[in-house]
Amino acid sequence: MKTLNILGAGRLGQTLAHLWHNTQVLTIQALANRTLESAQRAQAFISTGQLFTLDQIEAMPQADLWLIACPDDQLKIYCERLAATQNLTHSLVFHCSGALTAQEVLASAKAQGASIASIHPIKSFAQPQLAVSTFAGTYCGMEGDAQALEVLVPLFTKLSAHTFIIKAEAKTLYHAASVIACNYLVALQELALQTYAQAGVERTQALAILQPIVTTTVQTMFQLDTSKALTGPIARGDTQTVAKQLTALNAWNPDYAGLYQSLGQIALQLTRKQHNLEASSLAVLEQLLTARP
Repeated sequence: MKTLNILGAGRLGQTLAHLWHNTQVLTIQALANRTLESAQRAQAFISTGQLFTLDQIEAMPQADLWLIACPDDQLKIYCERLAATQNLTHSLVFHCSGALTAQEVLASAKAQGASIASIHPIKSFAQPQLAVSTFAGTYCGMEGDAQALEVLVPLFTKLSAHTFIIKAEAKTLYHAASVIACNYLVALQELALQTYAQAGVERTQALAILQPIVTTTVQTMFQLDTSKALTGPIARGDTQTVAKQLTALNAWNPDYAGLYQSLGQIALQLTRKQHNLEASSLAVLEQLLTARP
């Protein structure tokens, strides 16, 4: 069984190590965190692993695989420390960042003879215990050396994950897509809540209003695709309603009115796919959604 060492056994590292240990896919050999106390907490969650700090990389045993799971801005730093203190000739070094490529941060390991890759689980790891119980079915975007991916794909497949190849040169856009889909969905709901509040609707009441319509909209979108799931004034060609809403938003918060327009332009793209509106209505909507106060 191949051995794995982890630099930065935080929430993601703990989740993956716990799963690989429990499925007996890898031997979790050593864990290095910023402090021994943090490493001990990781060890307790994973149920195995020798303990080190990130200042003791040179003392860690050699391993077949090294996962560097530090924050993105520290990945390159700790990879360079790893490459300077360990024999990586026959090792595989990988990270799980969705924003950075393998070559961007792991080049020093590759120069020492390691194969390198990045494999990014598109999942929240805010609560490792929950992440462990819900990891099956997670989609993981990957790029890097073919030799490294040949090893990593079966390891993630054993966890019932779905892997797919992404283009390294477009990884920033790949990650931006996930940010828009998840993080900005939350931000969009906050925008709706603030708008409800401005209309006099109390936050708890507004949340109760949003839950069924947001849930149903998301379900419909995944069943029918985005263009068929779109409803509302833009899809109906209700130019007067759009104009009134823009006027009201501009009077309250011009920045939010700008967001309404930017999102409305995308909604208009979807409306064009439906082929339901006359050219004159589309033209008026285009003008409303691109005009600046």
